[in-house]
Amino acid sequence: MDLFVINRYDGFEENEIKNQESLHLERLRQRIEERKKAQASQKNLNKQSNNEVIHDNKQGQSDEVITIKSTSKVDDSIAEKSKEIPEIKSYKSNEYKKSTTEFKVLGSHDFEKKPKVERVLPYWLSHAISVSKNLQTLTCNVEEQDWLNKTLKETLLSEGVTQLFPVQEQVIPFILQEHSLPSILWPQDVCVSAPTGSGKTLSFVLPIIQILMNDVGHHIRALIVLPVQELAAQVAKVFRKYCTNTGLKVGLLSGSTPWHKEQQQILKHTESLGWISIVDIIVCTAGRLVEHLQNTEGFSLKHLKFLVIDEADRIMDNIQNDWLYHMYKHIKLDDQATNKIAQLNWEFITNRRAPPHKLLFSATLSPDPELLEQWGLFQPKLFSVSPISDSLDKSLMKKYTTPDELKEQFVVCAAEEKPLLLYNFLIEENWDKVLVFTNSAQSAHRLTVLLNVWAKERKKVAELSSALDRSSRETVLKKFNLSEINVIISTDALARGIDIPHCNYVISYDPPKNIKTYIHRVGRTGRAGNIGNAVTVLLQNQIQMFKEMIQSGGKSDITQIEFQPEKLSNLIEGYQVAIQATKHTINDEINTKVRKSIELKRGPKSKSRKRKHNDIKK
Repeated sequence: MDLFVINRYDGFEENEIKNQESLHLERLRQRIEERKKAQASQKNLNKQSNNEVIHDNKQGQSDEVITIKSTSKVDDSIAEKSKEIPEIKSYKSNEYKKSTTEFKVLGSHDFEKKPKVERVLPYWLSHAISVSKNLQTLTCNVEEQDWLNKTLKETLLSEGVTQLFPVQEQVIPFILQEHSLPSILWPQDVCVSAPTGSGKTLSFVLPIIQILMNDVGHHIRALIVLPVQELAAQVAKVFRKYCTNTGLKVGLLSGSTPWHKEQQQILKHTESLGWISIVDIIVCTAGRLVEHLQNTEGFSLKHLKFLVIDEADRIMDNIQNDWLYHMYKHIKLDDQATNKIAQLNWEFITNRRAPPHKLLFSATLSPDPELLEQWGLFQPKLFSVSPISDSLDKSLMKKYTTPDELKEQFVVCAAEEKPLLLYNFLIEENWDKVLVFTNSAQSAHRLTVLLNVWAKERKKVAELSSALDRSSRETVLKKFNLSEINVIISTDALARGIDIPHCNYVISYDPPKNIKTYIHRVGRTGRAGNIGNAVTVLLQNQIQMFKEMIQSGGKSDITQIEFQPEKLSNLIEGYQVAIQATKHTINDEINTKVRKSIELKRGPKSKSRKRKHNDIKK
């Protein structure tokens, strides 16, 4: 018996397979042709209906196949084969249904553009309390306000404050009134959107001090969160000034002092009470707050009564270390922490600890409800200098405001003319107390060196950027206030919240990247009712983008400065000499840094080599 059966190939099967494939292809071609003809006949039927929409037959006649009477033999064969091929039948019925129910036939009907759906703002955003931005005619005399504490009145008068600004006149009484209600009625949270220099800081400093001074204890009861160290130090200074003769103490947590010193300044351990707080009010940066919450023993916010977020939009955009999550987790109520469902009775209502009263302040507060939702505001009340409409698209809240005393302008020049133009403003036109903004620390340093070489003794120019440490920045600001420095070249690190007294001019040497940065830059001048001037230097290809940015903020009254090119041509010779000297100075600085870094790297090695050499000698 053979193990394997051998069938010889005679070639017939291959021919049969080829014949079958050709038959399948032929049938497929026929079906395609039949479908094309069916589609053509259906189109002819639609044309004969004079572009009218065919309505469905309510008696179920739409399920029947439409047959087309034709005198030609081709159409008869199509009708007969359509009965044999179910695909064509279903295709025809589906085409009929689509034509009767879903599609309009183009021709006699005009299509209208759908109206744009406008997003509706929450009630509290669209019904804000309007605040005047006129700082020239003040009507709120400090001595006549009965709701203001006598001690605070005396401090205000000693500081030369005799009239309150409009935002202070509106916000302070509202906060005091909310805390005069019974404890079961939680105070409404407050949001304030007002121009820079309009007195927002005193709007929360005065009411917090007046409410807390009647109940001095050993707990942290007010927390003020700010985005940068300089602004935190400035606000802490204001708090300490007005806490005089009140018994309240203020602590600063910003990283400006060592970690262990900050702990000693705010906490103390006792045998009877354990850890207690030395301060009642803490001013801090967001990142430093998280570090103390996680690592400082005894640091507690369980008795927090006020939570103030200054420059709220910047903190919203850049939440450092997710500080809001850690703070909420730390101050969470007992029943919330354990997820225990409490009984709703009078004892629960009267003994329930209220959340901290939130106060949000910014010159560019976002109207986006989604961003504001993260704060968990309780029945918030908005104070704004701009009228608010019901619609987010038409809302003027997103259109930022600046003081009436601020004059805004722009000037256009070529890139190589920018240093000449700046020198013309500072030296030839003798602008004094000027703050110049650039977009990088490197550019600020290079421009500072150039102006010091070029202007020599005529103007004293100093740099203020992140490249300097905190003490150096404070020294520069102090000298500027004392007029020992005439011009500060700065980056946007100084553009938010810092109060620079008597700043007459702000020059944006590099244009701002967005409308918020522009508002905060120009807000360094024209503060507290003083006259200010802001100038933005633009290249020709930056004009359109700058105008669009300004219009997005609701501003259109910025004028252009016209200058004579002949004035700049006279400065070219001196500029060429100054630029060469600047290059040498910067190269010397680079070489010095390289030399120091090499010495630092070689220092320990060279010492160890000397020790080995001495040991060998011994």
